[in-house]
Amino acid sequence: MKKIYIISGPAGVGKSTTSKRLAEQLDQSAYIEGDLINHMVIGGYLPPWESEELLSLIWENIADLSINFVQANKDVVIDYVAFPKEVEEFSQKVYAEVKNVEIIYIVLLVDSDELLRRDALRIKEHQMGLRCLELVNEFESKGIDKRFFYNTTDLKPSDLDEIILNIRENPRFLLS
Repeated sequence: MKKIYIISGPAGVGKSTTSKRLAEQLDQSAYIEGDLINHMVIGGYLPPWESEELLSLIWENIADLSINFVQANKDVVIDYVAFPKEVEEFSQKVYAEVKNVEIIYIVLLVDSDELLRRDALRIKEHQMGLRCLELVNEFESKGIDKRFFYNTTDLKPSDLDEIILNIRENPRFLLS
C-alpha cells in the first residue's frame, strides 16, 4: 500500500527539513513542495491566505500530482501548510482515484519563542516574521484533532531520524 504524507505546520517549524529527509528515506518516493506550485502563478498572484481561489487551485494540483505519483508506485511527501478543509478535499479527490493508499497527516508545532528563533535563522527572503505566529493561532483555532499535532520544540536537528521514525510508524497520524 502506498502512502501520502502531508507534513504541515506554520512557517519555520521544520516542514521542509522533515519532508525532504522523509522522502529520502523512502524506497520509491516523490516530494511535492507546495510553495513551488503556489509560485507557478505569476500574473494575478496573491498569497494563498488572501485568495481562496488560488489556494483551491494549489491543492487541486497537489492532489493531481499525488495521484499520478501513487499510480506510478511512489509514496508521496507533501510539504505545505494544510488545514482540515484542504486535507479533507484533498483526501476525497485522492480516494476517488486511488484505492490502495493511506494518507498520513502531521502538523508540526513548536512554541512561539522557538518558532521566531528558527524563523530568524532562515534566509531573509524566506523569513515570515509575525506571520509564523498568525499561523500558529490559525492551526490552534481550526479544531484540528490533537492526535495530528507533533510538538518538536525540544527536539534538535540530531533528532530528525527519530522524528521521521515516529511519523512513519505512529498510527495516530493516519487519516481515517
